[in-house]
Amino acid sequence: MMMKKKPLAVLMGQVFGLVALAATGVAQAQQATPERITVTGSRISSPNAESPSPLQVFSAEDIASSGVTNVQELLLKNPTMGVPSISRTNSNFQTASVGVATIDLRNLGTARTLVLVNGRRFVSGQPGTSAVDMNSIPTDFIERIDMLTGGASSTYGSDAVAGVVNIILKRNFEGISLDASRGESNKGDDTKQKFGVTFGTAGEKGNVMGHFGYSKQGAVYSRDREMSSVDQGSQMAFVTGDPADAFTVVRPNYSSFAPQGRFFYTGGSYTYDANGNPTTFSTNGTANHPANGFNRSEFRTIAVPTERYIFAATGNYALSENHSAFFEGNYAATKVNNMLEPFPISSTSASSAISTMPIPAEFKVNGVTVRNPIVPDYLYSRLTDTNGDGLKDYTFTRRLSEIGNRGGTVDRDTFRVATGLKGSIFKDWNYEVFTSYGSTKESQVTRGQVNVSNFLNALSAIPNGNGGAMCLDANARNQGCVPISVFGLNSITPEAAKYVQAPGSLATAITQKIVGGSVNGEPFMLPAGPVAVAAGYEWREETSRSEADALTQAGLNAGNASPATYGDFTVKEVFLEARVPILKNAPFAKSLSFLGAARWGDYSTVGNTTSWNGGLEWALNSDVKFRA
Repeated sequence: MMMKKKPLAVLMGQVFGLVALAATGVAQAQQATPERITVTGSRISSPNAESPSPLQVFSAEDIASSGVTNVQELLLKNPTMGVPSISRTNSNFQTASVGVATIDLRNLGTARTLVLVNGRRFVSGQPGTSAVDMNSIPTDFIERIDMLTGGASSTYGSDAVAGVVNIILKRNFEGISLDASRGESNKGDDTKQKFGVTFGTAGEKGNVMGHFGYSKQGAVYSRDREMSSVDQGSQMAFVTGDPADAFTVVRPNYSSFAPQGRFFYTGGSYTYDANGNPTTFSTNGTANHPANGFNRSEFRTIAVPTERYIFAATGNYALSENHSAFFEGNYAATKVNNMLEPFPISSTSASSAISTMPIPAEFKVNGVTVRNPIVPDYLYSRLTDTNGDGLKDYTFTRRLSEIGNRGGTVDRDTFRVATGLKGSIFKDWNYEVFTSYGSTKESQVTRGQVNVSNFLNALSAIPNGNGGAMCLDANARNQGCVPISVFGLNSITPEAAKYVQAPGSLATAITQKIVGGSVNGEPFMLPAGPVAVAAGYEWREETSRSEADALTQAGLNAGNASPATYGDFTVKEVFLEARVPILKNAPFAKSLSFLGAARWGDYSTVGNTTSWNGGLEWALNSDVKFRA
């Protein structure tokens, strides 16, 4: 962690490159005993604010001037960042983690981008991964962000293959700072409201800081943007198959699952017009026939609305001249709503769970063939027996508009606390020991899907003897079964909709426990200067659990089965890093140093791992340095 307030020069070289030296102030140069600091990318303290790996720095001023609501929005403007797997603008279709904000260095995967807060790991915000939810970290509480764009697995662990984003929180803040803003897009949507208060006090032996923040980001709907208001697709995928047409747009490209339904019989199919009359089905329309497919973009959300409350606190207390205690606390409560078009269902998905296909239009009741009175005459007269059971049958596709839009409400809580001791021993040796605990819990309630067993029972109707219809299965009738008609627009009654709809739920939980410690110092001198080393140990335990409702687990809500999952692992790691000076103030070498680092891990899942790196730094003079 670097103690300077000015950003470092951006170091863009990777394997072998020219590196700009970080500027140092005149006052610092005049100090008799330069302060020893630690820069992201190395655990070795030195008087020079230089990183041995490519490093980019965003200051508190950068964050404030950008007006961003969370850190992800700022980092995505950097070209080294890839497309995140989860964000507010691409998570509308996610079954979990809607609205989470992750980061992905160089498109190598969020699980390979390590996020640190003050040099220590932060609990994940997405079940089954190590991806941190950037919504959990208050932007107004950040002093700077160090982005290490070179692989750092030997320094920080195997989840730092793509690099490290180290978020340094403010320290020694006194007084009160207020921050409030509001904005919206030029379309009148994507509203942003933000309010934060940061406060701190300090005494002779320590200081305490706190922050409370609130933010609310509004939705952006596909229908409100001309380019996304109508379903469209690739001409290669839907028309020609020619790769040259991959980026030629086909518009409209509606869904064939329409609210009025489409019904299939031997030799043909049909649908209904707005007046309830049978008509030819044409998804995207022709010169002689209007389109009767479904425009999904009318209902989809480009950016999900997100509301967040966050509280953070830090503090330190000097136990003596050389030793102090510290703590960090963080709590974030996020609420997200997502919405997309009503559920598309077919007779296959409605019946596949109980192996009955196609849908019978007739039934054998006490040896007598009985017609389903719900099936209209137009379709019944065209039906045949397609599965050999002697009874007429049909298949269909339909958009369940009467059930309502799909979507859900997500409540996510993230909590983390860290505490420890740090200081100096044996004059030139620094140490730090710490422990941390973090957890993320998510509760999600979804809507818009159906119980496929109930749906099939509702489709299987017989005359009730009073000129109406009733469900064929007596047990289903006792459980409230109501016959359902899928024939035409708004044909599903509220009573039938209530019987078949199946609200879903999902609960996830992630925990992280860490105990670690490190020392760094200079054990002996060489002619070119002191040898610097850093060593440490870390024990970590992580768990992740995800459990949906019983219907979803069994695949009985017309979607994919999603069984409950649970996993955990523990890892013990030790690391060693060294900087060995070889030459100093020699001809053509103001300095030449060897750098080396190694990390050994013992995972409960995969066993032992080893990662290492080695290199040279050659400063030709005060202005030019090479790194290999």
